[in-house]
Amino acid sequence: MINVVLAVIEHDEKILLIKRERGNFVGLYALPGGKVEESEHIDKAVEREIKEELGLDLPMKRLLGTATEIMHDKNETSFLYCCELGMEAKQKIENPEFQYKWFSKEELKNSKEIIESDKRMVEDFYLKNNINYMKLDCYRDSTGKYNWK
Repeated sequence: MINVVLAVIEHDEKILLIKRERGNFVGLYALPGGKVEESEHIDKAVEREIKEELGLDLPMKRLLGTATEIMHDKNETSFLYCCELGMEAKQKIENPEFQYKWFSKEELKNSKEIIESDKRMVEDFYLKNNINYMKLDCYRDSTGKYNWK
């Protein structure tokens, strides 16, 4: 099992997403984050990942929810911790290595360039705040397209 932290960062009513350049879902936008290291707490892991990816020192506000995501084509299970981080208006993203984009809530719902599971987590954990656990089953079809159930 892989433990992963994901960060919801909102500023001016938009959600920050980064473009995946490696691993699963290359070319799609996703919540920033990464793997939890050995002997690391969730809050420190998400803060470290945001510092590494975006050059931002952001404190974790709260744990929004957790999900188990099974990638059936790889027989791989990830335990996802979706966290809210606070962003001050004066902070600027300082790592040009990652391509990022701010999405309005409407764009987030309708965009085809965002990983479906990340959309669902933002919607249910953050925007609706109606659940705190989600099961995600991801299947890859013969064309290479990912589908969630």
